[in-house]
Amino acid sequence: MSRQSASTTPNAGALDSFFNAVANILGDDNVSRDHHHGALAGRDGKDSYGDAYSPSDIHQPSGAIRPSSVEEVQQVLKLANTHKVPLWTVSRGKNLGYGGQSPVVKGTIVLDLHRMNKIVEINGESGYAIVEPGVSFFDLYEEIQRQGLSLWPSVPAIGWGSVLGNTLDRGFGYTPNGEHSQSQCGMEVVLPKGDLLRTGAGAMKDNPAFALYKGGFGPSLDGLFYQSNFGVVTKLGMHITPAPEAYATLEVSVPREEDLVDLIGILSDLMRRSIILNSPSIANIFRIALTCKIPEVHARLGEYMKPGSHIPYKVLEEIREQQGWGFWRAYFSLYGSVEMLPALQKTVQRAFAAIPGAQVTWREFPGVPGKAITAAEIKEEEIPHSGIPTLGPLGIVDSRGESGGGHISFSPIIPPSGRELYAWYLTAKQRTIDANFDFFADFHVYPRYVVGIELVIYTLEEEERAHALYGDLLHDASEQGFMEYRTHVRYMDAVASKQNFNGSAFGRFTGLLKDTLDPNGILSPGKSGIWNSTESTISAGFQKL
Repeated sequence: MSRQSASTTPNAGALDSFFNAVANILGDDNVSRDHHHGALAGRDGKDSYGDAYSPSDIHQPSGAIRPSSVEEVQQVLKLANTHKVPLWTVSRGKNLGYGGQSPVVKGTIVLDLHRMNKIVEINGESGYAIVEPGVSFFDLYEEIQRQGLSLWPSVPAIGWGSVLGNTLDRGFGYTPNGEHSQSQCGMEVVLPKGDLLRTGAGAMKDNPAFALYKGGFGPSLDGLFYQSNFGVVTKLGMHITPAPEAYATLEVSVPREEDLVDLIGILSDLMRRSIILNSPSIANIFRIALTCKIPEVHARLGEYMKPGSHIPYKVLEEIREQQGWGFWRAYFSLYGSVEMLPALQKTVQRAFAAIPGAQVTWREFPGVPGKAITAAEIKEEEIPHSGIPTLGPLGIVDSRGESGGGHISFSPIIPPSGRELYAWYLTAKQRTIDANFDFFADFHVYPRYVVGIELVIYTLEEEERAHALYGDLLHDASEQGFMEYRTHVRYMDAVASKQNFNGSAFGRFTGLLKDTLDPNGILSPGKSGIWNSTESTISAGFQKL
């Protein structure tokens, strides 16, 4: 059994001593001595800590603490080392589909950074922002609008999460700066013992290129703090897309299931040649039907969308033909000058003419020379290609029943030709049908890879079946040579175990870093499968469930 199934609850005296010491710094209102209250409220209004999509307590924290400044984070980490209390870091705790605020190790205290919510700087001229962990995508967008800046921030499908937290998990959005890990520039990090570090150009005090030049001088350290437990990131620089003069949001539909191969191949080629600048997302017929606004379609789906059932593909094909939809639909946008946009549109149309039956539609904003398009002109979009955040997609998690639901995302990285994705998809689709769930495609295309996300929607009573499906998907993808880019806390050890080159050299190296930077093992034990190796760590006291 992996160490993810361990629990670590310090004895009551040690935990009380820690909470009392932290309360002296943060105040009693910012210390939760159990998991029941103190988190940012979810859409159901509840403010408990844990996974809102799971009734299980297997990853339940023992409580939480909420600092509001870098100095308080430093003090808290020093106290955690003194009292040997493990902390699990979250920015806003909205990591839906991957475990929420749940730690890998049951009993770990949540280090909740949502009170650190300052937008340190937005630079409209150079196009960047510097933010703290508690800043949401809504916060950043609204401040840009308040200042009247011609910037389109990248936002993910659901905008209430942390800009910083999403970036550190290699999340993504939908503008040309939507690959957030590549748009990040400059970090401030509190190391596990409380020391403060700045990366890149920020290694020099007051360097104005902190959020402009990522490289700095010497080794690049930023990557060490992605999906790791080597430090607490307290500030982050992000590059932001300038608002374009002209803009069009496009949909490309293809009729046959096997057309996925050519659809992906053409999209990735157009991206490599910088015709398409943002990440296209791909929906399958089930997702198209589920997210449409046609009552008759939803009534037909509702006959099958219930626990222990799935929609037969014969029914989906009937709906597809009745509505004149394709089997797959790609969503992306074109950005440029007034002169460029018509040429980009013609290039896209010519490229997709190679697929029989392909349909290209768009909503166009041809623009005015020298004038940037504003968000007020665009208004909210189904997919936020113009950087306008939304909470709209949250509703789909309850689509299988009235008792409340959730989702879990399986997210492998796959080459961009389309052939590999199609082969993986056929296997995953059959696994999903056999498990009595519906395959929801949320594929994201980049120039040289595809994130083949399958979103598994389930009712809470179906949670264990959903996790059994997840285990099968993980096994199959591994057999095909693919690994997830990100995973639920329950599977971090399992995914890390796939990094098996040269006798798992990667894991040995990250373990060495963990032992060096965090010898007491107080920071997010087990994050991404990274553990301390020595008996001096708190993990030595873990007890198997």
